Amino acid sequence: MFDNSLPAPAAQEKARCFGAGAALTVEATPLMHRGEPVGWTVNLDVAPRNGDSIEWQRKVTLQLSETELPIMAAVCLGLLPGATFKRPQKGIRIERQPGRLFISATQGRGTAYSLPIPIGQVFRIGALVLKQLSEHSKLTDGSLLLASLRGAAALYSENT
Repeated sequence: MFDNSLPAPAAQEKARCFGAGAALTVEATPLMHRGEPVGWTVNLDVAPRNGDSIEWQRKVTLQLSETELPIMAAVCLGLLPGATFKRPQKGIRIERQPGRLFISATQGRGTAYSLPIPIGQVFRIGALVLKQLSEHSKLTDGSLLLASLRGAAALYSENT
């Protein structure tokens, strides 16, 4: 059972990246199911950039599910080439490209934002996702966490 009386060590920790046309925030958060916290995950927020400001009120937000969190970690670690996280009317695609990750987000008709994520930010995002995965799974041994992640990534297909 999830103990919501104690905050996770990574609660509200964030990693941000700013591109020429958009920005990404990856934020540690409780995993919610039917309005109740059931574990730990991250929210992905992608918002457009307008000059020097980010229009966060127009952001596309997805909370990664228990299944999606290890997929995100596997992409950050290079175990998977990419993944798409879909919801009704919106989605976020993350893919590995030479020297970077590339994020694209869509919502409804005509809303599309994208940005490259440089190596340093990929490291920060990967570390945050792994921390949340460790909190959620209760695996404190890093080698067990990585072995489990490799096994799960080997099963992944974007068609499943």
